[in-house]
Amino acid sequence: MKTPETPHPLTGSPSRQVVQTILQLVALALLLKYCYNVLLPFINPLVWAIVLAVSLHPVHKHLKRRLRGRTTLTTVALILFLLLILILPAVWLSIKTGTEIKGVADAYMAGNYTIPPLPDGVKGIPIAGKMIDEFWNLLSSGIGTLVEKYPDQAKKMAETGISLLASTGKGLLLFGLAILICGILLNYAEELASFSSNFFQRLLNSSKIDMASIAAHTIRNTVKRVFGVALIQSMLAAAGMLVAGIPYAGVWALLCLLLAVMQIGIFPVAIGVIIYIWSTGSTLTAIVLTGWMLFVGIADNILNPLLIGKGTPVPAAVIFLGSLGGFIYAGFIGLFTGAVILSLGYKLFDIWLKETEI
Repeated sequence: MKTPETPHPLTGSPSRQVVQTILQLVALALLLKYCYNVLLPFINPLVWAIVLAVSLHPVHKHLKRRLRGRTTLTTVALILFLLLILILPAVWLSIKTGTEIKGVADAYMAGNYTIPPLPDGVKGIPIAGKMIDEFWNLLSSGIGTLVEKYPDQAKKMAETGISLLASTGKGLLLFGLAILICGILLNYAEELASFSSNFFQRLLNSSKIDMASIAAHTIRNTVKRVFGVALIQSMLAAAGMLVAGIPYAGVWALLCLLLAVMQIGIFPVAIGVIIYIWSTGSTLTAIVLTGWMLFVGIADNILNPLLIGKGTPVPAAVIFLGSLGGFIYAGFIGLFTGAVILSLGYKLFDIWLKETEI
């Protein structure tokens, strides 16, 4: 006859089992919180690196086949190419524009720089024309007059400008770091793909929906629409402005990029550039630049079908809110990651809403 087993002192009674479960959960929560705090400085570049890795994985696979399966060589070549076409032009434009702005600011403060008057037609623009003309005249009278009349607004504008420049510089550094992390992720693409599939399957406890594939498809399409189209448009606009000799081309190119990502389009910048070139440049230059900027402004209608085919992964309003919210939350890099993450969330929510059973 077997003797009854003695209950374990910690797990024998239900109350002690509850206490043990609570202690385990608390320990797990503390561990997760500590891990989160350790990874917090890398969250933004890590998210952007994951987005880049998912988007570039088909390109990486194709290039890997061409290089006879050499994974490391493929990754290094792809990362160097990204740094060459994205980071170096952005740094060059930033330095060039910063030098121009510093030179003009020094001359303006010393009273050696005069702001040219606006064309006569600007004042006649409905609603905003008179206000623009008054502000321009005030600006041309000197920065002292402007600050004296609007001290709070001038201070806020200066702080906003400095913050934007700092955020842009930080965003470029984080983006460069994200590209390097992306290379590491691409080197282990197969293992990470398997991990993602297992993670989503365990999270949903369902084999009906391949959530990893849906997430990858949504990320790729959104990146093509948000980043690909906006980058091409802003680079084309920057090229036209540089050739035509438009000052501060880097600032206007960055503004084109922001507006294109937020689905507003580059026309607000294009209109200003066209007004400027017709006021100061030769007729031939003005005609050519006007045609070029108008072409670049409608280029998204050509690029979107070429890059992502017919239809769009998510509504434009979702991308706009994601870009704007991401920019407010995480600065320059959040402009892109916010749009992608919100698009992914919208797509997953839409699938969950339409499926009666997952």
